[in-house]
Formats: sequence, structure tokens, C-alpha cells
Amino acid sequence: MTENENNRGWQWLLPVSLVADVSAIVTVLSGSASTAALVIGVVALLIGAGLVAAKIGKPVDKVVLLAVVGIIAGTAAVTVVATRALTVVPGQASGTTTSGSTTTTASSTGTGSSPAVPTPTTTPPPSQEAPGVKRTSKDRLIQLTRGYGVDLDSGALDWGAVRTNASDERYDLSYDGYNLIARGHLAPVKADATLDDCVSAGYKSSMSGKEIAPDATFCVKTNGKTFARVRLADVKSGELLALDALVWSPKT
Repeated sequence: MTENENNRGWQWLLPVSLVADVSAIVTVLSGSASTAALVIGVVALLIGAGLVAAKIGKPVDKVVLLAVVGIIAGTAAVTVVATRALTVVPGQASGTTTSGSTTTTASSTGTGSSPAVPTPTTTPPPSQEAPGVKRTSKDRLIQLTRGYGVDLDSGALDWGAVRTNASDERYDLSYDGYNLIARGHLAPVKADATLDDCVSAGYKSSMSGKEIAPDATFCVKTNGKTFARVRLADVKSGELLALDALVWSPKT
């Protein structure tokens, strides 16, 4: 094979080397696909070295110069990839992972490095009523609408609310828009009245007018043969009463 033929045999690799160099540099600068950058850099390095070896003992020309450039670029790509692989990312070393503007730090228990296992949370069971108390409205006030009555002994969520009817004996307390009526009678009392206070209170059949005002408190005899203490938490005259109730268990 003549020298010209030999040169032509190697020269076709020159553009391949240049393309590999450019690809390696672009891949490295983009910060992605480190494995691809390493492979491309190695290919560029080998092709450049082969071209230089083929020109040993011959005059230096543009092929040699470009081959040297290819060697330098390939070496640089391989060096950058290798350096990245050996560099410890500060966030990984400290157990902190940063994503965008949010930083999450892995928790550790004691002196170990293992992240703490989250403690499962459970919803506590509903608290029991105090001894001697059957039921309270707690933070869910009884809504007594005009023309309705409620059963203070009921365990229903709506306290057994029904439309008032003279022949219906299921409800203890009703509201007609002006009068608050108790079948078993009611008695105005102080806000902290006890069961004994309710037992000995002076009862009447209804309250009306100015007696129906916020924070007014009264005892009610229920159809379950017990007593309830009721406070008017809110009054929308002629429309709705919000009741805060406590019902004692029947005495044995």
C-alpha cells in the first residue's frame, strides 16, 4: 500500500474524531449522560492517537494537528467524567437532598445515621362522659328550629328532632318561634347548676319573650325520667335556638 493510500485510509477517521470530540464536549457541558460522554471521549482519544501514530516519521500537516486536537478534547472529556464520578456531592454526604427551593434533611436517631422511622399516629377514642352524665352536646350545638321539638334522652345525632305535634310525646323541648316549651316543665337556673339543683328547682311549663336570650340557662325534666341542663348559646328570635345541653343519667 502506498503512502497516499495509507493516508486516505486514516483520513476518513478524521471527521469521525472531530464529531466525537464535539459530542463529548456538548454532553459534558450539559451535565447529563456521563456514561455517553465517557464513551465518546474514549473513541475520540483512540482515533486521534491512531492518526498521530500513522503520521510518525512524516511531515506535520493538518491531519496531525487535528488529530492532536482530538486527543486533547477526548482526554478532557474523559478527565471531566472521571472527576465528577469521584466527587462527593455535599448534599449526599450530609444526608440533605435539595430539590428546587425545598430542602429535606434526613432525621437520625441517637448517634446512628439511619433515618428515624415515623411513629404511626392513631385517632384517640372519643372521650367518655363524666360519671353520672348520660350525654352532652359538646361542641356540636343542638339546632332547634321553629316548629320542631327535640328529645333530650335521644342518642341520635339530631337529638330526635321532629315536627311538633300535640299527640307526639317523643320530644322534651319545642320552640314555636316565641315560646320555649317543655312537656315535663323547665326551670331557670344558674349557669353551673348541678343535678341536685335541677331536682329542687321551681318548674314552669314554658319560657317566652325576654327570658329567651343568649346564655339563659334552665333545667328540663325529660320523658326518660331524668334531668337536663340547657343553655341558650345563640338566639335567632322567631327562627332558631342553638342549645348547649348536658343530660344526666337517670337516678337509680
